[in-house]
Amino acid sequence: MRTRFLGYNIPYDVGMASMREAMANVDADGPVLLLLEHEDVITTTRQHGRAHLIVPADLIEQQGIRVIETDRGGDVTFHGKGQLVGYPVLRLDLGVGAADYVRSLESTLLDACQRLGLTGAHTLHGFTGIWIKDPDTEQEKKLIAIGVGISRGVTRHGFALNITTALERFTACITPCGLTSYGVTSLEREFARIGRSAPSFGVACEVIAHAFEKGFSQLCEGAATRPII
Repeated sequence: MRTRFLGYNIPYDVGMASMREAMANVDADGPVLLLLEHEDVITTTRQHGRAHLIVPADLIEQQGIRVIETDRGGDVTFHGKGQLVGYPVLRLDLGVGAADYVRSLESTLLDACQRLGLTGAHTLHGFTGIWIKDPDTEQEKKLIAIGVGISRGVTRHGFALNITTALERFTACITPCGLTSYGVTSLEREFARIGRSAPSFGVACEVIAHAFEKGFSQLCEGAATRPII
């Protein structure tokens, strides 16, 4: 699986255009992981609409945060500065369904968390994503959100890892993923608990890329090992 870094502060529609181009060319070019940081944006889904905005969309946009409907699964979330977004685009092998794909995403991202030196990251039964339990409140907090789609065996959208994300961007505007009893966290916050600095954006990109190169080769139809670029 090749990896392409698209840059920082990328408008959402630009990221979507790159993702759809990769989808259109996946049979010729092979699987690719697109990594980027988006400009501040809140994305909703067709299934849930704007039901979990806690501030009207026009007031959110007055703060410089766009509100856009997208075609992934899941519910409302925030993308923005300090957050690493990944769009794995691949043709799934025959027999690999949506649930298998999401479990593989979670397994690969857990491996990346371990490589980054983060302890305590885990999956949560009945929910997608990677979670951390707050040791003070026992509340489960989401570190990595996952929201995907699959069209004719080709994957789209992916995951969002909070590195130094301003978490109030979530809580001030939305109920993240529509989950009222759960919170959000970041690598910065979790490493601060143990007196360490969070890994840089570049280091996180490198670790994620290697985790995907290792973890996804068996899911890609006809995939061969390809260099990271």
